[in-house]
Amino acid sequence: MKKTIINSLLFGLASSFAVSLAAAESLSAGGLRAEGAYIRAMPPGQQITAAFLKLTNSGEQACKIIGGSSPIATDLQIHEHQHSNGMMKMRPLESVAIEAGQILLFQPGQLHLMLFGINQTLVPGQQQEFTLTTEDCGSIVVAAEVRSLFKRQPVNSPELTNSPELIKPTNSHEGHNHHDHSHHNHHGHSDKKMQDNS
Repeated sequence: MKKTIINSLLFGLASSFAVSLAAAESLSAGGLRAEGAYIRAMPPGQQITAAFLKLTNSGEQACKIIGGSSPIATDLQIHEHQHSNGMMKMRPLESVAIEAGQILLFQPGQLHLMLFGINQTLVPGQQQEFTLTTEDCGSIVVAAEVRSLFKRQPVNSPELTNSPELIKPTNSHEGHNHHDHSHHNHHGHSDKKMQDNS
């Protein structure tokens, strides 16, 4: 009886450890690796939130991310912040490229992912998933922890942002004028709901 209890405890610990590892890192067939992914919990009444992560291209070719999806949202888009005339503006990107051997950060106030039409309450500590689709490197399913709006986020640490391997996103959203995100009606999302959670 005692041995059975011990074995059950060990199995439970091993399973939890495996889940933690899966949440910490995901790998695509094309060599694209995701680490430290998290999704922000939303204030009551909101259906839009942001997701952040570190992507490393350990493959031998460039990977162009062209979109994504999530079972908890109706739409997932790539967005970036820009400073213009003393104002912070946000715009969607059609794609973002990461060269072989380089790192790309999705982080608050810069490049990030936006999830629209959230269909459930996101509770801090939960594990959720989203998928990033690439043009050249297949798709990568990313496990992400839901984190409180007030929790300090390690993906934006000085060690990461000062890395010499980091690259700036390649913007292929041709002809898209810079404008305030609050005036942007994109894919049926009303201006009223289009609020920046990043």
